Amino acid sequence: MRRLPLYLAAAALLGAPAGATGAANLPGASGGLVALAAGPGSAYAVVSTRARAKPFRLVRSDGSRATSLGAFGVPGADYADVAAGAAGPLTVVARPTTSGYAYESAGFGASEVLGAGTGAPVLALDGTTRIAAYPDNDGDAVLSRDGATTPLTSTGPALRTTPLDAVVSDGRPLVLARVQSRTRSQLRVLGPGAPAAPVVSVPGLRPLEASIAGDDEGVYVAYRDGARRLVLASAGPGATARWSRRRLRVRGTLNGAPAVARLGLRTIVATSQRAGRRYRIFLTTVRPAGTLLDRLTRAGGSDLAPLAATGPDGRVYLAWTHRPGGRARRAAVLRRVL
Repeated sequence: MRRLPLYLAAAALLGAPAGATGAANLPGASGGLVALAAGPGSAYAVVSTRARAKPFRLVRSDGSRATSLGAFGVPGADYADVAAGAAGPLTVVARPTTSGYAYESAGFGASEVLGAGTGAPVLALDGTTRIAAYPDNDGDAVLSRDGATTPLTSTGPALRTTPLDAVVSDGRPLVLARVQSRTRSQLRVLGPGAPAAPVVSVPGLRPLEASIAGDDEGVYVAYRDGARRLVLASAGPGATARWSRRRLRVRGTLNGAPAVARLGLRTIVATSQRAGRRYRIFLTTVRPAGTLLDRLTRAGGSDLAPLAATGPDGRVYLAWTHRPGGRARRAAVLRRVL
């Protein structure tokens, strides 16, 4: 795993990101940002086009320039995701059916149906192996590896398991999921060698918006519970690993899910927080020497729903939806921060 000097992280958060290449407006994003992944030298974003026939667009960017790779999707598609590796980007889209969705993946010169379910799919890559997770008809989580499916849970329909994010950590596919009954909500990491204990467990039906990152040091989950509660949880490898939790500083009301990325000894959490009358993107970097909080965006309008991705070359990208003014208008912006 590549490790960079700690002073680079500090410089990146104090107004002049180390290695940053400015920011890029992502073309065709009239509906905002949908998904983000990073490969060698480039980030790949999925944006919403709001077009009926092909509602999504795949965009490649180095953080300062952006190039459209084409529109994709099918009429009525609600969900899409992207993963990236040395062979390029891979997408998945949820095609509506009479009983839910069929998950169709494209990339590497071929398309493949990964399975069928009832909610949004999340996508990851293990080399060139396609890994997707989604909820099945009973409300359980299912893992698909190149079309071969394996159940991750067997507690539906009493418990509804919703995959939120996926990562390949130290060679293991891990899925972050929200598990809910009428009386309790949990975040859990599912997959081989995942910590058996829940990340968090709270009474009632709660959104518990979250994302996951991982490396050979362990697993990292950033989650929001309520308007001003932001938590970073981490656990070492192995089913018996215990979660440690750190509440992070929040300057204003939180909007949407936090995004987490891991690089070397640093964990980076991006959030959308209210600053005055607008929402801005804030970065929190947790490192052995301490925690830094910095405001990344300051332009007019509001910046919402950040996503983060770390490439195999150690580059960290952030992207978000920008709302210039009226509620119906959207754009998407991507920036390399390390």
